[in-house]
Amino acid sequence: MEKTSSRLRTCRACGRKFEYPAKGTNASRHHCKDCIALPPEVRETFERLSTRVTQLENQLRRLQPAPPKPATPSDPAPPAV
Repeated sequence: MEKTSSRLRTCRACGRKFEYPAKGTNASRHHCKDCIALPPEVRETFERLSTRVTQLENQLRRLQPAPPKPATPSDPAPPAV
């Protein structure tokens, strides 16, 4: 009986989700089957760009104001102007 414990991973270069280990693919722990075929220099560039995009997305998320809380029935209504 063969035990396989495949896990869903995220490619460091393109951000795609993939199963690892998957039988019959060249995917590594860090790269999907499509990105592993790229030259190492290209993969490294994609990894840097992906990391930077993620950093910028997180920074934008932190800078956005929190959405207003919905009014509850116990809260008094704001005065009409």
